Amino acid sequence: MGAGKTTLINHLLSDPAAGKIAVIVNEFGEIGIDGDLIARATEDMLELTNGCICCAAQGDLLDGLNKLFMRKVGLLEPRIEFDKIVIETTGIADPSPLAKLLYTDLKLDLTFKLDAVLTVVDLKHVELEIANSIEAQKQIAIADKIIFNKRDLVDDAEFERAVAVVSALNPYSRKEVTSHGALPVEKIVDLDIFDPKNRDDAIGDWLGQTEAEAGHSHAHEHTPEVSAVCLRDSRVMDWNLILRFFVELTEVLGEDLYRVKGLVQFDNVDRPVIMQGVQATFSPPTYADSWPRGVPETRIVVIGRGLDRADLEARFAACVFTPPDMLDRGSGAI
Repeated sequence: MGAGKTTLINHLLSDPAAGKIAVIVNEFGEIGIDGDLIARATEDMLELTNGCICCAAQGDLLDGLNKLFMRKVGLLEPRIEFDKIVIETTGIADPSPLAKLLYTDLKLDLTFKLDAVLTVVDLKHVELEIANSIEAQKQIAIADKIIFNKRDLVDDAEFERAVAVVSALNPYSRKEVTSHGALPVEKIVDLDIFDPKNRDDAIGDWLGQTEAEAGHSHAHEHTPEVSAVCLRDSRVMDWNLILRFFVELTEVLGEDLYRVKGLVQFDNVDRPVIMQGVQATFSPPTYADSWPRGVPETRIVVIGRGLDRADLEARFAACVFTPPDMLDRGSGAI
C-alpha cells in the first residue's frame, strides 16, 4: 500500500506510446485521472480520449474480464477497443488466484495471456513492511518484475539496504528503479516474462540467472521466511521423476509453495521444456526454441516460505535420468 501503483498507472495512461489499454481498478477515484482525458463516463467504465479505458472491479474479477472481452467483440454495449489489460490489485493482496485461473479456466486461457506480475516497492518503508507483513513478502516473492519506487526519498545507504532485503526474497526477478513511478511503457507492458514461449531473451529474463544471484541463493540452508532457491544440473532429467518432484513440492510445502518455474533438459528431447506452476496448479509443459546462451542446463527456481535448500537439492538430484542396464554381449553374460 502506498508504494506508488496509482502514480505508475497514471504515467502509463498518459503516454501516447502505451496504445489502447484497459485498466481494472477498485475505484475510479483512486486513479485520479485528469478530467481533460475523460471522453465519456458510465457507472462502471471511463473512456479516455487517448483510447484507453478504466473499469471498476465492483464484482468478481473473472466476471470483469469476461465483460471486457464481450465488449471488445461487440457482444456487449458499449463496444470498446483495447490491446492489453492492466489489473491494479488494490484490495487483492495475492495475485496467485488470477494466475491459477489462467491455467484452469479454458475460456480465460484462450482469451487472455498473463504478461507479467509486477510489484511496486516503496524504498522508504519496504523494510518495515517486509518485517510486519507476510502479504508484502509474498507479493515481492512471486513478482516477475520489481519496481523500486521513491528513489528520491532515500539516500544511497537506505537504497542499498532496501534492495538487499527485497532481493533476498526474490533474487531472480527483473528490477527497475524510479522516482514518482516514471517508467517508459516498454518497461511496464509487453514484457512476456510470466510464461515465456519462444523468445530466447524472455526465457533468460524469466529465470533471471546470473552467477552472482545464484551464489546469493546459497546464503541460507533453511529459512522460516520467504525465499527463492535455484536448482541447477547439466545432466538430463527423468520425466517421471521430475513430475514426482513437483508433486512432492506441493505436498510438503502446501500453501507455503508460491511459485515454481524452470527450464528442464530431458532425455531424448532436443529442446528445453518450460515447466512452471503457481502454488499447486501447474501449466502444461511447453517447448522453448533454444537454451539461453546455448548452454543445455536444467534450472528450476522454487519460491516459497520455509524452504529447506538441502532437502530440495536432494529431491532434485534424485531426478537425474539413469539409463537402463544394458546386456553386454561381449562379456558373455546371460
